[in-house]
Amino acid sequence: MDTMNKLKDGKYHIINRASGSKVGLTPVDPGFDGYAITRAPHHLEHHELPCVTFTLTHKKDDSYELKIEGNSVIGKNGGVFAPPKGGEQLWKIVYREGNKAYTIEVEEKNEHVGWVLGGQDLQVKLMVLPMTKSKPPQFFSTDIWHFEHVGK
Repeated sequence: MDTMNKLKDGKYHIINRASGSKVGLTPVDPGFDGYAITRAPHHLEHHELPCVTFTLTHKKDDSYELKIEGNSVIGKNGGVFAPPKGGEQLWKIVYREGNKAYTIEVEEKNEHVGWVLGGQDLQVKLMVLPMTKSKPPQFFSTDIWHFEHVGK
């Protein structure tokens, strides 16, 4: 990994390349106590929250823990959530030289499964990340992310 592009521990906004929008939260149904990770809406409605600040903690190599207000960010049922007491999950955050941005992938998968902004609800989904066979590989703009440092 290129150490120049290694993220430092701290607080960040995460921005999707395709939409240019920061990541936000939307409450999910009462059966699942927590929030879905979504695109932060440009025009807020009563049930939508503005962009959120993620706390990023480096664990090893490209592996990081992501938290929102002390709640771990986890993958569940093909989506990305921040439930209270939702367990812990490590995310592989890899700088992609070809795109000049990062992919956020499930740490324990052998294939590239990661954050994708998609669907009508603009929820962040967990999907296989298609990429070109070029060196370095290229990714779709919906599948890559910028990290904006906002504090320690």
